[in-house]
Amino acid sequence: MFRRGQHDDGLTVDEIDRLRRAELALAGAASTDAAVRELSKHAMALLDAPAAVVIIEGVNDTVRMEAGDATGHSIYDPGSRMRLLSNDGVPCGSIAVAARADRPYTERDERILDALGERVSSTLHRLALFEAVQAEQRTLADVLGSSSDGIFSVGSDLRVRSWNPAMARLTGTSEVVAVGQPCCAVFRPRDEAGEALFGAACPARTGDEVEVLVELEVTDGQPVWLNCAFSKMSDGGCVVVARDVTTRKEIEDEKADFLATVSHELRTPLTPIKGFLQTLARRDHEFSEDERQHIYEVMLREEQRLEHLVHQLLQATSLDHAEALVLTDALDWDAAVREQLDDVSRDDPTREYSVLIASDLPRVVADEQLALQVLANLLSNAVKFSPEGATIGVGVAHDGHRVVTTVADRGAGVPQSDRERIFDKFTRLGDHLTRPQQGVGLGLYIVRRSVEAMGGTAWVDDAAGGGAAFSFSLPVAPARTKQAAASGG
Repeated sequence: MFRRGQHDDGLTVDEIDRLRRAELALAGAASTDAAVRELSKHAMALLDAPAAVVIIEGVNDTVRMEAGDATGHSIYDPGSRMRLLSNDGVPCGSIAVAARADRPYTERDERILDALGERVSSTLHRLALFEAVQAEQRTLADVLGSSSDGIFSVGSDLRVRSWNPAMARLTGTSEVVAVGQPCCAVFRPRDEAGEALFGAACPARTGDEVEVLVELEVTDGQPVWLNCAFSKMSDGGCVVVARDVTTRKEIEDEKADFLATVSHELRTPLTPIKGFLQTLARRDHEFSEDERQHIYEVMLREEQRLEHLVHQLLQATSLDHAEALVLTDALDWDAAVREQLDDVSRDDPTREYSVLIASDLPRVVADEQLALQVLANLLSNAVKFSPEGATIGVGVAHDGHRVVTTVADRGAGVPQSDRERIFDKFTRLGDHLTRPQQGVGLGLYIVRRSVEAMGGTAWVDDAAGGGAAFSFSLPVAPARTKQAAASGG
């Protein structure tokens, strides 16, 4: 049923029916543009006008449609008629019909135009508002869809109402699966202390507006750290914005572990140095020459340990720009390895080494100082992690393109899951206060970064017979470089 307009009095049944058909056509239009087009046609037909123009002031723009010969018959010519359209007293557009050449518009025509304007004003305004809402919804959907932050909303019934693509990526749960489910069935975070933030403690249930760092276990087994902001909505639900801060959390944890480790490592040599200095200051005259010499040796050893720590920290920093610092040349790696082994054997004559070097070993392209330091680091590690009396294995081979050097210890080995992580900066396996071998976790980072700066790579495998086998490769020197080096060029 359509309402009867206040201007319908005095109109014939046929005229009222035509007005209703016009109103019905507008109500069924798919858009404001289509409705305005229909209205302009009906206005021209109802008043037998040569042309009609309808203008609708939309929420975001203005729609203007013409029907008939609006160019030849201007709506601004004398005898034309126009009516303002309004909704609840608010202007929303106008209808104008061009003057008729054969006869002027009558009072009855004026009444038909008034009735038409009255009937269609609210319909056109509702269409414009509906399209504006749809446009805002599309814009909001685009924003949510392109956001790098995970965003989802929860209704007052605690069921998920929306779930954007970033949320699906962060959690591994698709929108199809998540929407309609209880929020705690698809989003089960825990705080930094490991306490559950779902179920009874879920902020969506308690209505708390909070911002909290949470850990989320996802389908691939790797935890994701999210900074989640829970905000209430007017209907009793809430919206959650989740930002992935996993990398930042890992860096912060590494920094905390690094500070704890470095503090411990600095105190270790400083404690005996300080103790001996205080003892010498108070009781120097009570010590024999041998006792005094022993104290000096301990202090010197601890000072060297402290110096080594500082050197590692500085070198790790400089390796971030290693490519600019590396000076490569053709290097006789066979002779260099043997010389390095002679040096470490003199430092510790009790340690035995099993050495196997290919007889046809080519020269390598390397920075001699950097390459020897890599080998020295691996030999030092092998000694530290091998039992007393265990033989350290050293092998050097090549495949024509690269020379691979391997140092095998007889320690506990490196678990498969840690074989990449162990080369990261500040990484040590085990707790920094309880592990048997101390350090800040820079040695293997320096090894890999140094080797990569020379065009090679470093890795770790299981050693034959137990333990870990650390290997690194260096590129073979071109034949002409080798000949030039052999001739002293």
